[in-house]
Amino acid sequence: MSLKAGILSARSYLTILIGFLIGFAIVLWVEKQMPARVETTDGITLSKSFPPLPQPRELTFDEALWARIAWQYFVNNSQANGLVNAEENRAWLSLWSTGSYLLATIAAHKLHIISAAEFDDRISSALGALGALPLLPEGLPAAFYHADTLQPVASPVQAAGSAIDMGRLLMPLQILLWRYPQHALEVNQLLAKWQLAALLQSSGPQGASLPLNRWVIRTDDPRGSYGYRLYAGSVLRLINATAGLAVTQPPDGLKMIEIEGHAVPDEGLRTPWGKQPSLISMPYLLSGLEQGFDARSGEITWRLMQILQQRTGKPAGKGEINMDYAEQAPDFAGALPGTQPIPLQDENDNASESLTTRALTSTRTAFAWYALFRNQWSEALRQQMLPMIEPGKGWKAGFNVDGSVNPVIEADTNAMVLESLSYIAYGQLLCLSCSTPTSAAKSPQQGVTLE
Repeated sequence: MSLKAGILSARSYLTILIGFLIGFAIVLWVEKQMPARVETTDGITLSKSFPPLPQPRELTFDEALWARIAWQYFVNNSQANGLVNAEENRAWLSLWSTGSYLLATIAAHKLHIISAAEFDDRISSALGALGALPLLPEGLPAAFYHADTLQPVASPVQAAGSAIDMGRLLMPLQILLWRYPQHALEVNQLLAKWQLAALLQSSGPQGASLPLNRWVIRTDDPRGSYGYRLYAGSVLRLINATAGLAVTQPPDGLKMIEIEGHAVPDEGLRTPWGKQPSLISMPYLLSGLEQGFDARSGEITWRLMQILQQRTGKPAGKGEINMDYAEQAPDFAGALPGTQPIPLQDENDNASESLTTRALTSTRTAFAWYALFRNQWSEALRQQMLPMIEPGKGWKAGFNVDGSVNPVIEADTNAMVLESLSYIAYGQLLCLSCSTPTSAAKSPQQGVTLE
């Protein structure tokens, strides 16, 4: 047999071999483009370059106006039962969005947007509605509810609500216990109805020397990253005597990723193509706004900000790493009796969607950077968000990865705007010695300066 004939007879095998080699070469090339990942058990300490935190100051006229625009969202989307839609004109809510609403209400009261009477009425109504939520067999709220009927949104997997989302809801409840004693009884009655210990799933004892179960995030938890664990763990550790030990155990070593010379936690999220490099800033920013930074959360936030500043103005490529993502609304899997279900997701929106299509330059994080680290970069980023104002409705989500406007108006964005502006005026929301305004101390027009 001639060489030519041999090659022709083996062409199918050669095609497979060449295809395999090409695919292998592509994998090697992609891996070289990805930032290097390292695993460490070392602690994260505050760097010498960490800037002084800004002192509280009165809001400018524009800032006071921005706060009122954000609060208008909650006015427009309040339900008769005392809770608020997670998204404009879409009657659903989650534990996370409800936590955002309660925090927004606290911030609005501190900023004198609402009176003490309205504050007390809204908080009492919300706590009463939360106490009336139908619970799952575990004694915990479901992941999502219909905002108008307070019935759980049907789900193929009737799992308990996210531990991370519950941590978000527990944050304002803790603030109410500390700073607003008139609502302490209502909060305690609510917490007594929930089996919070069921949030701490067991992974089995860690050894004879430490016979304690590690806190395990459910595999279907959409916020299972290190940053969200750190954010929620500060509240979940107070559940019972052993919860603090369980939630502070790191999940098998902290994986770091180096970008622009700064090592930060690898928040890579799962996609059908493997782990996609991504950084998450929101939980660290929320920690600063609500509880104040500790050395770990503060240093991570500072490194993330330096990465963002160094990447500002650079052309986006396929490996572009974003800091925030558009939230995914739940699907209605079935109709409530006598009602027509409203599709909360587009039909082409599914779990396998690449995160790059949901990347945002978000309004909420822009305001948080502006509040926590005030420099020319954060001022320019906040200024970039002015087109997101929707008069009479609130703030839009931000800019999509292609530069178009994401028109969604929802609770999380407007709550974070209010939290950020409250931080500028009064500091973190949970603070033992920070100034707390009273209804008699100032009128709603005070605490505002003109530029």
